[in-house]
Amino acid sequence: MIKVMVVDDEEFALEKLKEQIEQFDFVSAIYSFNNPLHALNALADLDVDVAILDIEMFGMNGIELAKQCKCLRPSIKIIFLTGFSDYAVPAFKIHASGYLLKPASDEEIKEELLYACDWKPEEGTNEIRIQTFGNFEVFVHGKPVAFERIKAKEMLAYLVSRRGAYVSGDELLGILYEDKPITPSAKSQLRNLVASLSKSLKAAGAEDLVLKKRNHLAVNTTLCNCDYYKFLQGNIDAINAFMGEFMSNYGWAEFITGYLEQTMTNRNL
Repeated sequence: MIKVMVVDDEEFALEKLKEQIEQFDFVSAIYSFNNPLHALNALADLDVDVAILDIEMFGMNGIELAKQCKCLRPSIKIIFLTGFSDYAVPAFKIHASGYLLKPASDEEIKEELLYACDWKPEEGTNEIRIQTFGNFEVFVHGKPVAFERIKAKEMLAYLVSRRGAYVSGDELLGILYEDKPITPSAKSQLRNLVASLSKSLKAAGAEDLVLKKRNHLAVNTTLCNCDYYKFLQGNIDAINAFMGEFMSNYGWAEFITGYLEQTMTNRNL
């Protein structure tokens, strides 16, 4: 359970945000303020995990409010919810946990709150974390998945890079074996890789991660926590975690690395 403080000098926006957060069963308390100075004074006596702040407010800019909040409570997580995209770079510099543009959906707010507090599913549920920055790795309940075959692991990596889109068997063969001809023998080899991947995921308790339909595979993106996906959603922590390497153990991933680097450059302009 987490406690949330929301600050917005627009009363209507403040009430709307409160209504959105109230429906989340993992939030135990909401403290709302339409005056940033009042919020800062109250914070000294409040136990707050996350502060969701507007940026352009009368009396104190949200960026400055965030700095003051962190001085009072260094562990507090900051999420900016604003109508302006111009403040993204200043937000990065104070290590904000999230940056959302108004109007934000219930799902967007929920996702940022859970990510900011490093929420973990209850014991017994299936937690899958996929690491793409640096080398590609998959973890279930914190333990790395042991793959029987290197190519089976690479196949999963490529599926992850496609972000839930179905990939044909011929496309997978082209990626895994480059320019080799697609023969009946190669297709048989691919079937063996699929079986090996399924076996490894089942042993780890993540058998539902890969979706299958006739001669096509995809990753079920709703079951995993992936740094790449978070980056594309604009999550500040994921953006800060990217150090110029994406699935560096696979040559075909270089074009995505270039895209991510360009995205970082554009954000800093």
